[in-house]
Parts: sequence; C-alpha cells; structure tokens
Amino acid sequence: MQASIEIDIEDISESNLKDIPELCRGCVYWEFPEAFAKDEKDPNKKWELEAKKGEWFVQTMKEFGTCGKIVYQKGKPIGYAQFAPAARLPNIKDYDAKVVGKLEDGVVFLSCLFISSEAIRNKEVGKSLLQSVIEDLRRRGFKALETFARRSEADNPSGPMRFYVKSGFHVKDNTNPEFPLMRLYL
Repeated sequence: MQASIEIDIEDISESNLKDIPELCRGCVYWEFPEAFAKDEKDPNKKWELEAKKGEWFVQTMKEFGTCGKIVYQKGKPIGYAQFAPAARLPNIKDYDAKVVGKLEDGVVFLSCLFISSEAIRNKEVGKSLLQSVIEDLRRRGFKALETFARRSEADNPSGPMRFYVKSGFHVKDNTNPEFPLMRLYL
C-alpha cells in the first residue's frame, strides 16, 4: 500500500548516514547502551555519539548488508528504520525476553521505526517504511522479523503494539508486559 503522501525510501549507506533524522542520528540506545545512558543528555557528546552510530552502521553493513532505511519527502528525511541481527543490538537483553530470534535461524530484529513529524504520522508513511523493510528481508531469504513494541502508547523506538498487530505481527513473548516481543513470519 502506498503512503497517502508522496515519499521515497532509500537504503541507508555510507553516503546518506547524515540523513538519518537528527533525533535518531546520535541515538545509540540499542547499539551502545552504556554510552547512551551516560552521554545521551550531554550536548558535548552529540558528535561522538553520531560517530559511534555511523561506525556501527558501516560495520553492520559489512557483516549483514542493508540494515536501515530512510524515508524522504521532497528530498527531506522524515523517517527512519533500523534492523539487524539481534547480536548487533546488545540492549535487547534489558527487555527480559528470553526467546529473541537469532540470525542463524533467519530472524532479524527491527530496533527502530520512527517518523519524525507528528503531522506526517497516520498517513501510512510508517506502514510503507515497514513494508519496505519486510520486502527487503524477504528478498534476502530471512524467515522472521521481531521487535519490541510498546503496549500502552507509541513513545518508544519501534512504535506502538497496535501498529504491529495491524501489520500482521503477533505477540511472541510477554515476559515484559509493557514491551512484548512481536514477530512477523516473512
């Protein structure tokens, strides 16, 4: 299904890392949880965190291939998705789910799906972005996509549980009742 506004979705590459929406560009919540907890609020650490995130992307692309997408509207970045093998996202362990899928079983983890402008949300941009991720992973032969979705509201890196249920995901693990582990078979 097409977004109700005109958008372009591109794979993240070394040349467009700077287009990751500003709020997400230095967020290392999933990749480097210790640095996130220590430096996230320090404006003097912004560039350092952005560099860490960029290095993470470059290394993950070398090991895994495409691991993110950027949504553009009229050439301006308005959204972002990030996905990778669970082993590349150490903060997964803090969610207490004991059954997060592994790459060797064909499972990829969606750590972020974010539309930066509230005015653009609910116009199917997130749905189009998620569909682009799903199509990419299917083409590459993966079997499932997992994410932690927030049950009570949308305020979290990947979005609300209701969005994923509408997109065909099911609850795989409820160990963390606020952030159930969702799964979609590809």
